[in-house]
Order: sequence, then C-alpha cells, then structure tokens
Amino acid sequence: ISDLSAKVASWFSDRESHSVLGSMFLNPTTAAGVAYGSGGTQLRKGPARTDRALYAKVSRDKWGENVIAVVNTLGIDGIEDTDFQPGKGSVVEQLDMYARDVKEGYRRSMGKSSKSKFGTAQASDAQYPQKVCRDDGSVSRFNADTEGEDCNRSEGKVLILATVHDTFPKPEQSKTYWVSFAVFETSLAFRREVCLDNPSDLPVSVEYMDRDSFDVVDGAGRVMGNLIKIVGAGSIMGKLWQLKLWIEALPFNGAPLFCDKVLFNINGFTPALLPSRIMDAGRKMDHHVAMTIGEFGDGTMDRVLERMDKFVEDRGEDKIKVYECSGSGEETSLMAFRFVAAAAFRTWCVGNGKQGISIDYALPKNGGAVPALGKDDGEASSQPIPVKRMRYSHFGCNVVHEDLAYEAGVDVHSAKMALKKSVEHKCQGKLPAEHGHGTEYHAPEEAQQRWKKMDPLNVFNPGVGGLSTKFRYQD
Repeated sequence: ISDLSAKVASWFSDRESHSVLGSMFLNPTTAAGVAYGSGGTQLRKGPARTDRALYAKVSRDKWGENVIAVVNTLGIDGIEDTDFQPGKGSVVEQLDMYARDVKEGYRRSMGKSSKSKFGTAQASDAQYPQKVCRDDGSVSRFNADTEGEDCNRSEGKVLILATVHDTFPKPEQSKTYWVSFAVFETSLAFRREVCLDNPSDLPVSVEYMDRDSFDVVDGAGRVMGNLIKIVGAGSIMGKLWQLKLWIEALPFNGAPLFCDKVLFNINGFTPALLPSRIMDAGRKMDHHVAMTIGEFGDGTMDRVLERMDKFVEDRGEDKIKVYECSGSGEETSLMAFRFVAAAAFRTWCVGNGKQGISIDYALPKNGGAVPALGKDDGEASSQPIPVKRMRYSHFGCNVVHEDLAYEAGVDVHSAKMALKKSVEHKCQGKLPAEHGHGTEYHAPEEAQQRWKKMDPLNVFNPGVGGLSTKFRYQD
C-alpha cells in the first residue's frame, strides 16, 4: 500500500489511493486490506473493499481431481475471460506481462474498465458515507460482514491475485486539529453533531485517544514517534522495524525483549512528540481527538468548522479545548503520536514488567459507551482490573482498539474473552472489527458458511474463525 500510494501520487496529482495512513511502514499488500476490510483512518473512503478482483479457488471435479479455478471479475477491457480463445493466453499471463513492463520502467497505456457487469461493479464502498452517518444500532464495519464479492473479508479462504480500486480526490487544502474533552460524553456528542452531521461533510480522519493512551505513548513511544517525524512512515521506517525484528530473533537470552527495554529506558531522554500547548491539554483532560478536515471545492471545510465553533460555544471552553496545528510539522507530530500507540504499548509493558492483550471491536453507531470491566453480572467471579487500559479508536466509524496491561499471573485469555462478552452482549458490538478472526475468535455461522463455500476442501487457511482444521471440514 505504501508503494501504491507513491505511484498514484506520481501518476495523478489530484488523486490518492485508499490507504495513505495506517501501517504504511510495514507496506502490507492491497490484497490483505481487502481480505480483512482494513482502513479505519479513512472516514470518507470507508474500509478496503472491491468487487473487481482476480482470485484463485480450489475445488474437486467429478473424477476426484483437485482443480484450481481462477475467478476473473476485474472488469478490465481486453482481459475479460471472453477476450481469450481456449488455450491461447489468459488474464494471468497478460497481467504478468503488464506488471513486468511497468516494473522495468516501460510506459504502458492505462487500462480501461470494460462495459460488462464487472467493469461497472463497485471498486470501493461507495455507500459508506451514508452508512456511517446513519444514527442507528448497527455497526459501520466488522470482519464477519458477508457482503460483496468473495475476495472481500475472505481472511485467506481464497488466494487474491489482483484487485481494481477506485482512487479518491485529494483535498485542495486541509487543516488538522487536536480537540480535548473533559468527559467522554462530550466527545461522543462532538462525533455526532460535528463529524457525522451529514455524508457530504465528513472529515478526512477522526482519531480518538483516552488518557491512558496519551500517557503510554508519551511514556514509551517517543523514540519511534520522533523517528517517524524525521524519516516518515515509509520504507526507511520499515527497514528500521525489520532491524528490530531481526535483533529480537537473535539467539541470546533476552533477545525478544531487548529492543523494547532499550526504547523504554531512553524514552525520557528524547523530546516530547506533541507541541507544549497540546501536551498541557493532554495532561489536563482525559479524552482527545485528532481531526483532519479537507476542502474539496464544495465548502466542506467551512461547514465543519462552523459546526465545531458552535459546538464549543454551546458546551463551553471548560469542557472542550480546540488547538489548530500551525503547519505540517505539527500535523506530522499528531499523526506520529497516534500512529505509534500499539508499538508503544508493547514497549511500556516490557519496561514495566507487565503482560498485555490487544483487542479490536466495532460499537453501534448510536452508541460508544465504554464496555464494562470488573464484576460480571450473575457470576461469582469477577474480571481482573488492568493496570493500564488504552482505548484509541477510529472515532468516526466507532471501531475501537484496546490494549490492556495486567500484572504477571493474571489469566489474560480469560480477561480477553470476558471483554469480548461485554462488547457483544452488553454493548451490542461486533468483534473483531478489522484485524481478523484468526483461530482465536469464532465467526458467526453466516460468515463460516460463506468461507466454506469459497473453499469447500478447506485447503486455504484451515481453522480460521472457529472452522475445522481438517480436510473438507470433517469433525
């Protein structure tokens, strides 16, 4: 996604690809994004989704032979299945030649969408702005969503070879704000009244952090955050991350924790990531939102700012503080501060000798209350209380990431399952939201049946979402 973002920027000066934030330095594939429905920071664009793809499935014919089927819904003129004679070329061969030429620097004409049903199919979640602004009890997005072509949220049950994606208009200008709230309820009202007032005026991104998140990032994420400010979140940062992983894999005692111990111990000797006025707000208030607003030639920015000004006037400056970034340097600082949250949590746990768990979930669009921890109603036992509970979220779509730190000896798996129960049964949320089921979470029956239909022999990613690990899903 990092390579694609750079290419699109060079090809189309006024457009951008879907993913321009998130895990850019890891440079994951676009296929991975589609397979999980990723893309939480992209409020105007929605999650990664396309019905135009090339993917492989495995089945068995009537003679008992395994058969690989390549499904072509790309909808590109000249490489539809109907464009090839039997035994004379294929879409895979044509795409390989095209990709090789582009990689080697040869200029090829841009492909065009065909007029077939595939060429006019969705290449992004076009209805997402309307969906995310609909104030009801449903969630904006989650991993077990079964809509769309099989490649979407397939979680490894098909092999994605190529995908077609929409590009998006780049804002003519943008402004970034740090907004601090005294109480969480005010931040939820800000989300509804300012950010999600209507589908046309959505901010570019709205990212939330609570007080524990603020403290952990400041206490353990300064080194990585300052590196991002210096070298960016691209390939150089990716190489430094690979170096960290390489050191952690070396055969000496303590290698897996060595880098995080160093990062924790030198954290206090590195500069704070945020400007002093924002650091002061972070220490005085407990809830924070980093919001970027874009202008797209239709007055979007002025309307959002007008709503924000009215909100502050109505609530009072004792309940909400707004700080505008004064240049790209401060904008980068805010991005880096939010970006390093997950990595900082691991460093903080290692430095303090704690154990941690991470979880992601989607809450209803008309909700957002914090899932309860502690005594479980109707049960004699109670959940252990974490030492730190980081809650940071893609605030617009109500997808929450939690990192919880516990004392040594706590059964963290039980704690995680108890939180899962609280999310699903008390808050009516969905879990997981964007990081996938893996083998830890059981997917709903509808999602499981969809995956079984994609992969009837169970040769791709067996065991995902609570499915059997055996051939043909045998018990």
